[in-house]
Amino acid sequence: MNIFLLGATPSISSEIGEDPISKLAKTGGNTGNQLIAHGLLSQIEYDYISWDHRVDPREVHERFDMIVIAAANFLFPRFDFGAMAEYIEGADLPVSIVGLGAQSNSYDPNISLLPGTERFVKVIAERAAQIGVRGPYTAEVLARRGVQNVTVTGCPSYYMSGSKGIVLKQQPFDEIKHVAVNASRDVIVHSFDKDRMRRLVQDIYRAGIEWNGDFVAQSEEVEIRLADFQSKTTVYEPLEELTTFLKDVASEDDVRSWAAEHVRVYFDVNDWLESIQEYDFVFGNRFHGCMVALQRGVPSVVICHDTRTEDMCRFLALPCISIVDIERIDVRNLYDLVDRAAFTNRYRDLYPKYAEFLATNNLRMRKPGS
Repeated sequence: MNIFLLGATPSISSEIGEDPISKLAKTGGNTGNQLIAHGLLSQIEYDYISWDHRVDPREVHERFDMIVIAAANFLFPRFDFGAMAEYIEGADLPVSIVGLGAQSNSYDPNISLLPGTERFVKVIAERAAQIGVRGPYTAEVLARRGVQNVTVTGCPSYYMSGSKGIVLKQQPFDEIKHVAVNASRDVIVHSFDKDRMRRLVQDIYRAGIEWNGDFVAQSEEVEIRLADFQSKTTVYEPLEELTTFLKDVASEDDVRSWAAEHVRVYFDVNDWLESIQEYDFVFGNRFHGCMVALQRGVPSVVICHDTRTEDMCRFLALPCISIVDIERIDVRNLYDLVDRAAFTNRYRDLYPKYAEFLATNNLRMRKPGS
């Protein structure tokens, strides 16, 4: 089968010395997007794949058998997917879409979408056997639009360990030494409670500093510039933004000395997966920043800030807590939330159902070890 991929892509091409923000743009503005496509493609067989979106849709129709969409929080009031809808219509092929999510700061399913995104919903509903969505809330958002061919799958990044499943490392909290944190300052206004979210994001950074832990950036431009080795001489002015944001929780000297040594960014999924294994514990409000750790057996807790994270975490039984249920970041308390048995058992339950979902969409599961 020849597949044409839309949405997230599993990798980017970059030039030596390319500006890190240019590389970030190629990921769709979030390095975690690559984990979505990587997870999806790791579990399906195909003969040929392309995500060269310069190809005319009529040529896609002639050369490919199916359009596969590695989706994210597409159903958001400010996102316009009209261009993707038009492209799909022009290619006129069957569609398989996985990981479609609705993003809101409440669970009211009557969210408004731009006309282009409404058109996108109609197009995929007509062309997909089953639409794979992130959680029950997204399914309800689609149901209000009359779309019933929906299966709740969670994110395809969850399934990248295949049929062998995931076993999380066990060690007493007193042995936890090396932690990684993640957080995003640009989602505060979209959260369940923006004031509480701001305080908790600041507290995540504080915990990272106090634990001498690493911060893994995904979309935060200041942090990404700092993490990228070739740009270290140009980060002093942007760092003012970070020190100002953290002025109530850490001294400027502490922020600067910590950030100079402990901020990371990964533009290659395999590098990310390999590096994350060195940590004992990972936490933060980034779903994929925590998912990549879980995939390598590292205990991790997602601090859920809106429907796009909480809806999915609850469905997948990921260790998590909502911002409305937490006042401050206590690393021991977060670590105690990790229910290894619940996580492992949920994966064992969901993976066969995911395989069935892919088969319904005429996608073949990759054979173990292939």
